[in-house]
Amino acid sequence: MDTPNLMDYPDELADLLRERFGPKKDRNQPTRYTAAVYLTRAMAGLLSEDDFAAFLQAALRADAASQQGATSPLPHQFAEHLARELHTRLGPLEEVEGRQEAQHVLLALQAILAPDLAGPFIRCASDALKNVRHDARRPASAHA
Repeated sequence: MDTPNLMDYPDELADLLRERFGPKKDRNQPTRYTAAVYLTRAMAGLLSEDDFAAFLQAALRADAASQQGATSPLPHQFAEHLARELHTRLGPLEEVEGRQEAQHVLLALQAILAPDLAGPFIRCASDALKNVRHDARRPASAHA
C-alpha cells in the first residue's frame, strides 16, 4: 500500500471499529479484535492498494459464499471460496510477491474471529481503505 495511506489506515480502521462495534472495552473478545487489526495492517503492508482492495473484496465474497445455506460454516469452506475468488480476480498468486502471504493472513484472520464477526470486520477493513483513499484524493485545501 502507498506509504501515506498505510500510515493513515490504522487510525481509520480503529475509528470505524469504535463506531461499528463500540469502544474496545465494551467489545466482546477485544484480544481477537486486536489480533485482527494487526493482521490486517500486516496484509496492507504486503500488498499494493489495488491488491489489498481486491483481497478484501474476495474475502467478503468468500465469507458470504461460505455462510450461504450453511448452519455452521466450516473454515475449509471459506478457504476454498477465497482461493477461487482470488484466482478468478488476480490469477496465480505466486506471480506477485506478497500475495500468497496475504492469502494466509486472511485465513488466519478468519480463523481468529468468530464466524459471525469475520464478515463485519472485513467489511470494516474494506470501508477504512475506501475512506483513506477518498481522503487522499481530496485537495489539500479540503483537509483544513
